[in-house]
Amino acid sequence: MKNFADTFMTTAIKRPVGQETILLVEDDPMMREMVREILCRSGYLVLTAASAPQALKTWEKFARLIDLLLTDVLIPCRSTGLELARKFQKSKPKLKVVFTSGFGPEICAGDPAMASGWFLPKPFSQAALLRIVSNCLKADVSSSETCHLTESELYPLPN
Repeated sequence: MKNFADTFMTTAIKRPVGQETILLVEDDPMMREMVREILCRSGYLVLTAASAPQALKTWEKFARLIDLLLTDVLIPCRSTGLELARKFQKSKPKLKVVFTSGFGPEICAGDPAMASGWFLPKPFSQAALLRIVSNCLKADVSSSETCHLTESELYPLPN
């Protein structure tokens, strides 16, 4: 029977080359764990943070590895997902960002940078989460270009 270290090494070796790393910033522990689990099962490496200070510490250690910031618009410690995105994109301009919120896309309307970005409304399905993460990571656009999915693309209506 294999021990944990053998299993971990075998799993690590079988991971696909070019695997993306996601920094997930979500203050709700149940939501954070659910999203982390979905993304990990789909082959992504996921670093988690419950607040802006935790996200900043994680960024300091792993910035060069992080491909995508998946962040709630409103996060604890007097910060926003947009503030984190701006700070992180100063040192890594090609960082991809997806914003989430239970308040809907209108919460982003007041800020052009957020209104033109990727947005995933809560609650969302596993399929919607994976679709927007995959599409955002594949997108070949700068952070200033409009690149959001419409609600019909996230939740296709049956024919």
